[in-house]
Amino acid sequence: MNLFYKIITFRPSFGLRIVTGLVGIVLSLAICGIVGLTDMVAAQLKTNDEAFEGRLMEAGAKVYFEQCARCHGLQGKGADGAAPAISSIAFLGAQNTNPPTPSQRLKDIGWIGSLESYIEAVTTSGIPIKSSQAWEQNHPPFAQRFAGPLRDDQIKNVTKFVANWRLKPFTDGVVDAPKPGAGSGPQPTPMPLGPKENAGLEVFKGAGGCTACHAVRGVAAGAVGPTLNKLVSTAEKRVTQADYKAAGGKATDAAGYIRESIVAPNTYIVPDCPQGACPSGVMIQNLQQILKPEELENLIAYLMTLR
Repeated sequence: MNLFYKIITFRPSFGLRIVTGLVGIVLSLAICGIVGLTDMVAAQLKTNDEAFEGRLMEAGAKVYFEQCARCHGLQGKGADGAAPAISSIAFLGAQNTNPPTPSQRLKDIGWIGSLESYIEAVTTSGIPIKSSQAWEQNHPPFAQRFAGPLRDDQIKNVTKFVANWRLKPFTDGVVDAPKPGAGSGPQPTPMPLGPKENAGLEVFKGAGGCTACHAVRGVAAGAVGPTLNKLVSTAEKRVTQADYKAAGGKATDAAGYIRESIVAPNTYIVPDCPQGACPSGVMIQNLQQILKPEELENLIAYLMTLR
């Protein structure tokens, strides 16, 4: 009882009060400093993480351009007959919507994992079973452990790069994959080529040098120039476009457009090729002199079958 009474009635000296106050101030400043330093460290770590993720994504972009753009296109929009879009809202979903839009493609195929796990799995081991006639070939494996060219870290980086398109996926100009099983049944037999068209096909594959740059289903897989699978329907639309006429294009039908594209290839430069903007001056400029008149006519006849 006496001890308790002494405690509650204790009156420290003036000097002790000053010392106690200073200690309290120092402790308070120390605590504030530790909290502030922790926040600064956390903020710096977050900045470092974002910078590191950015570097990984840049590395993934390099891998994508070297290994994937050939089929999927520079912007991931896909190419008819070659590969589907992997930057579309149907494949990726979208994070820029409220609520976020899920991937329709993953829902269609019943994938229960994450988008990243699907991209990584397909890139690693490929798709060995062909479920649709929409594409010329199956997706090959890219991992070194499956005889591909990429290390595991490169596959993870390119996965990050592709998945990042979710922030702003494309909705137009994309070639989305068909529903599972679509196009897997019997396909109509293509109309056989006549002698003139067959001769033109040989020019396309040989003297014309077309296969080096252009893709045609079952014939060529070039990725420098535009894909030609639907050349005639594309040409019919293009000759009516204002930008074609503004560039000096004179053709009024598909045959005229195809001829003009061969003999004067720089008249109109197609805006989109599989690996980005179509380059000017790359196509052979003097094909009209290289090919015999009959070869030129046969080549045009073959190209007119690509509808």
